[in-house]
Amino acid sequence: MRNTALPARREWKVTGKEGLIMNSMAQDAELVQEFLNETTELLDNVDNDLVELETDTENSDLLNRIFRAFHTIKGTSSFLGYDQLVELGHAAEDVLSLLRDKERTVTPEVMDILLESVDRLNILVEQIKNDSIKEIDLSGVLEDLQKIKDGHIGSGEDVTSVKEDRQTGNSETNAAAKEKKNTDKFKTRESSTIRVDVERLDSLMNLVGELVLERNRLLQVNREFRVQHDLQDYTEKVADTTERINFITAELQLSVLKMRMLPIDRLFKKYPRLIRDIARDKQKKVELVISGGETELDKTVIDQIGDPIVHLLRNSIDHGIEPPEKRQRAGKPRTGKIELSASQEGNHIIIKVRDDGGGMDIEKIKQKALDKKIATEAQLRGMSGTDALQLIFEPGFSTAEQVSDLSGRGVGMDVVRNNIRNLNGIIDVQSTYGSGSTIILKLPLTLAVIQALIVEVQAEIYAVPLASVIETIRIDTSEIKTIDHREVIRHRDSVIPILYLERIFDVLQDEAGHEQKNSLKYVVLIAIAEKRYGLVVDRLLGQEEVVIKSLGEYLGNVPGIAGGTITGDGRVRLILDTANVEEIVKEQSYAETR
Repeated sequence: MRNTALPARREWKVTGKEGLIMNSMAQDAELVQEFLNETTELLDNVDNDLVELETDTENSDLLNRIFRAFHTIKGTSSFLGYDQLVELGHAAEDVLSLLRDKERTVTPEVMDILLESVDRLNILVEQIKNDSIKEIDLSGVLEDLQKIKDGHIGSGEDVTSVKEDRQTGNSETNAAAKEKKNTDKFKTRESSTIRVDVERLDSLMNLVGELVLERNRLLQVNREFRVQHDLQDYTEKVADTTERINFITAELQLSVLKMRMLPIDRLFKKYPRLIRDIARDKQKKVELVISGGETELDKTVIDQIGDPIVHLLRNSIDHGIEPPEKRQRAGKPRTGKIELSASQEGNHIIIKVRDDGGGMDIEKIKQKALDKKIATEAQLRGMSGTDALQLIFEPGFSTAEQVSDLSGRGVGMDVVRNNIRNLNGIIDVQSTYGSGSTIILKLPLTLAVIQALIVEVQAEIYAVPLASVIETIRIDTSEIKTIDHREVIRHRDSVIPILYLERIFDVLQDEAGHEQKNSLKYVVLIAIAEKRYGLVVDRLLGQEEVVIKSLGEYLGNVPGIAGGTITGDGRVRLILDTANVEEIVKEQSYAETR
């Protein structure tokens, strides 16, 4: 039986009067890791619960849950010797005890201080993760917690936030720094580890066992054939075994992918705090409604979409939701609403960020694009409202009247576009001026195995990631027009530039040495982030599931190629980097004009 007793602490080292106490002989790594996992999860939940408590102040069950979380963190930290965690946890626990006994009331000022305590605890936990023993200054937050205990805050009096009392210097600078802190706090931290449900591991082990059995059966059939040479019997046995291996391999693949899948709620539950803090700083009233948190997504994708969602939520508050007085004059509720939702559609995850704010003024967007020389008058004249909304993702674009550290520089939506583009995702924007806006992100479930559309261009065959494909159409060459030296087609009220794969990769023409004269062409409509374009190909060969493989060190990074895959006939096929294809065309066009 495993000894679960905690290791004796030897040669303790104290760093400063209030410093973290660490075991110089190295504490049991497994124990510390378990503490970090539990504490991180508790702090994430407490962050959410405190925001909920601010609007549901009479919820005693919620308050008790928060109290138990702080008590658990304090108790475990005490045993491990993390003194600053103990001190801060104990002080916060005292305040929560007063709230439970109705001796203090939940006010925005009290909540500011409790949330600040959670932030400091998170910093201390991060230091432990990074094997750091650096002290942090807790004097300010401990002083604020003491003011609550002394009755100076949370006793029903109208008191200005103590966090503002401690700020000095220019108020605009403080506000910008405060907003930057709010946003940076919710940036996604990537981790190389993942917690896997035991049932999923059991399922994986069972499938591996089945695969081993079928492999053994295939080896036995092969041995029998060598001895008996019974071709018919051999063919039947190989066919049966092949079907079983095919089935088990598919299940095994799905099982491994599920091990990488996490509920997106792990990301979503961080955002109520973000909304609360930014709305409070902007002096706006905002309610965040979250749905679809149980939707599962590959961990790699989750790590990369955290920052884009932060930008979208911040923009909804900053540029979308109006001040309470303005909303009231427009006949809207004083409290604005932001809806964050996730759902699965086939092999894609759909994430929507919707607000009931002022919406986007298309004419204002066009004028700003013209002023900043993002688009010409000719381009804007023929641009539909849907296409004009995509201009907000251009570098340097902003409709903000004032520039601060985080607003008005046109960098936020550019970040969103780049991150979604790297994932071969799609962005759609819908907006009604005066009523609100919706931004839709369409992302692949996983990046390891993809569905691909197989296309042929002259004598070459390519795989196009299906996640980027909107649809395929067939056109007559007479439908192709030229605008600003670019060939385009009109499709469903949008003007879409077209690109020729045979020109991009300079592939061979047909055997006769001249281009085919067929006037009908297939066009694969591609969407990458907010961009749309069409790829002209000769034939569509079907859909196939492919595994992306690196081209290796010898070939390196080939522009326009994301990697290769091996098809069932043993041939290597190149997979297009749909996010990079348009950039190649721009470079080629530039070279031709020089």
